Amino acid sequence: MVVLAAGRDTRDVIVDAAAAEILRVGLRKLSLVDVARRAGVSRQTVYRYFRDRDELVTAIVLRDQEAVLDTARTATESITDLREALRVGIAAVLRQIRDHPYLDHLLTAEAEILVPFLTSPSSTVLLVSRPVLEELVAARVPTLPVGRLRIFSELLARLLVSYTVSPPAQAPEDLAADLADLFLDGLVPTPAPTAGPTQRSSPR
Repeated sequence: MVVLAAGRDTRDVIVDAAAAEILRVGLRKLSLVDVARRAGVSRQTVYRYFRDRDELVTAIVLRDQEAVLDTARTATESITDLREALRVGIAAVLRQIRDHPYLDHLLTAEAEILVPFLTSPSSTVLLVSRPVLEELVAARVPTLPVGRLRIFSELLARLLVSYTVSPPAQAPEDLAADLADLFLDGLVPTPAPTAGPTQRSSPR
């Protein structure tokens, strides 16, 4: 039995143990008994923090998501330009998704179990993502109407979740640049107004 590390929160230890078990056996065979054994706690202790396996898996998903969002925050905190912040932030998210230790395997082998945790109406993934994206945009465009800010953040959050479920083949930096341009310029950017010919005053 593993002894809990001094100063560590029991809930975090259980989530760590569950993530390690997923790496070992996958989602389908994830057992709370095995999680308790790996965490060094009783099964009753696991149930004190998590009602069932789904709640425990949700905790893992949210923790991973918060780590991704923290990476995006750190990468963009010194960038004041919205376009550049979107490029850098989206690229950071896409890279982290691509480098996730077991996401690709689960999406291949157990997608029917994992995907609902990411996309179902009851999922908290979108609820957690939207405020972070709103914060990123509002800090750089404070005059943006609240309605447009919410629509933009909702759309971007859903798009990033879709890329989590179906990772793109395009390089993260290239895709992030394309998405930032598409979001800010639209499908057909409005051309800049062309200056007319300089009107000369008539000779007197």
